[in-house]
Amino acid sequence: MKKNYFWSPHIDPQVATLKSVFNSLNSFSKFEKKFESILVNVFGEWDKFEFGSVNKINLIRNRSLIKRKFKGFLNSRILYFLIFFYSYFPLKRVLNNDKPDYLVVHLITSIPLVMFILNNFKTELVLRISGLPKLNFHRFLLWKIASKKIKYVICPTEETRDFLLKKNIFKKNQLIFIPDPILNISEINVLKRKALDKEITKPFFLSIGRFTKQKNHIFLLNFFSKKPHYLNNYKLIIIGEGELESEYKKIIVKGNLENKIEILNYKKNIFNYIYKASCVISSSLWEDPGFIMVESAFVGTPIITSDCPNGPKEFIGKSENGFIYNSNDVKSFQKELDNFLNIPKEDLLKKKIRAKRRSKLFTGFYNYKKLSYLLN
Repeated sequence: MKKNYFWSPHIDPQVATLKSVFNSLNSFSKFEKKFESILVNVFGEWDKFEFGSVNKINLIRNRSLIKRKFKGFLNSRILYFLIFFYSYFPLKRVLNNDKPDYLVVHLITSIPLVMFILNNFKTELVLRISGLPKLNFHRFLLWKIASKKIKYVICPTEETRDFLLKKNIFKKNQLIFIPDPILNISEINVLKRKALDKEITKPFFLSIGRFTKQKNHIFLLNFFSKKPHYLNNYKLIIIGEGELESEYKKIIVKGNLENKIEILNYKKNIFNYIYKASCVISSSLWEDPGFIMVESAFVGTPIITSDCPNGPKEFIGKSENGFIYNSNDVKSFQKELDNFLNIPKEDLLKKKIRAKRRSKLFTGFYNYKKLSYLLN
């Protein structure tokens, strides 16, 4: 039996990308009979995740790295250096001894890339990318040098694939589009029908995501602060956590919107909120296209999204599968919100059906089929 090793170390367990890694691994190991799937558990970061038939290799015995709190850019760089220092030679030893057929690398990819540049392994290297990458000089140089050692580069959107092709880093036959994020539809179908953990008496708009600049919730808060009449018959619920929470609350209090806008912190089950929402709003400055959008489409909840890079435009199209507005444009957002509020039921149903059909390209089984075809 062939061996497929996965490398995806992470330092933030709240990052949504981990769900894709987790769902991809579980679906591949469940359906693929020609490969044994093995996860490289670098410093214990995957200890609390319960996989199905995926085996783990514990690379570093020292678990103290994961217990440290590394916040801020400089501290995160220090952690990356420590991971590099502690894992380089153990990973090299594993590749030389086990000789897996493939190593699929995702998150903190510089370690295996440098290793493959400096060494010759029998293992084929597959690079998996999240979003539209920021090509600073160091990353461009590393990818360019490593490109001859990389078998495939898996891109989450066609926009990412086309972007990398134009940058002339990889050859066309190296760049493979496999939709991401990856859904666990069994989990969604069970959790979406569970009762909410709090009573909500009015219909509600829903926005979910970390309270960061990327998710751009401030755009929504400012909009509804200036146009509160949109919340006469609805509430706005924002679910998440992050460094901007206090700023969000100040805007709500200043606009006397405490009864119209509610902030809820991390929820273990968000699918029941998505399922019961009147619509889901994404105001992000960049996405690829993001779990919330695809999950909303899968459960049949309408979507209003910005046209930010890198995935929403591909998923929504020209409003065929939802409502899309120009990012950070108040007039454009208001127009799409009005379109949603006034759309005939039969036209809204058509959008929901098309969006649901599109979301099935993001299931674990579809991901397994694409990945299996590629590796076989």
